[in-house]
Amino acid sequence: MKRLGLVRTLKGAILFLAAMAALCYAVIFPQRIQEAGAAYNAAWMITPGIVCISISAVPIAIALVLFWQICTEIGRDNSFCHKNAGRLTAIGFCALIDTGYCAVGTVTLEILVGSAIWVLGLGVCTVGMSIALAAFLLSHLVLKAADMKAENDLTI
Repeated sequence: MKRLGLVRTLKGAILFLAAMAALCYAVIFPQRIQEAGAAYNAAWMITPGIVCISISAVPIAIALVLFWQICTEIGRDNSFCHKNAGRLTAIGFCALIDTGYCAVGTVTLEILVGSAIWVLGLGVCTVGMSIALAAFLLSHLVLKAADMKAENDLTI
């Protein structure tokens, strides 16, 4: 796949992920929270639950914007640069923050209502940690490649 085709595909995937996240946070999560509040006789938790789950969208949105910027640099044929390494590190931290937030929320729900949500939370935390580790690893590799590129640019 050529560079511009790759960039278009990646940006299309980002837009798809953003649309799916918007659907989940605007429709699916609030509906499931209301159903859970009714099922566990905890109507008082519906509004705080929606607010708490909405907060978790912030690191995801930041990570998608950073990934868009990485794709823009790839389109400019500047894949291996220090900015992209920093963006990948920031994506890793976004994943860690969201994973920690999810873990705290899962434990809180388990304590408050005793639901079996911890199974889903464990899966989400596993995926989040995997994304964080992959982002940190890619950041290191991009940084090394950027350093090698800078060294080669100085060589005549």
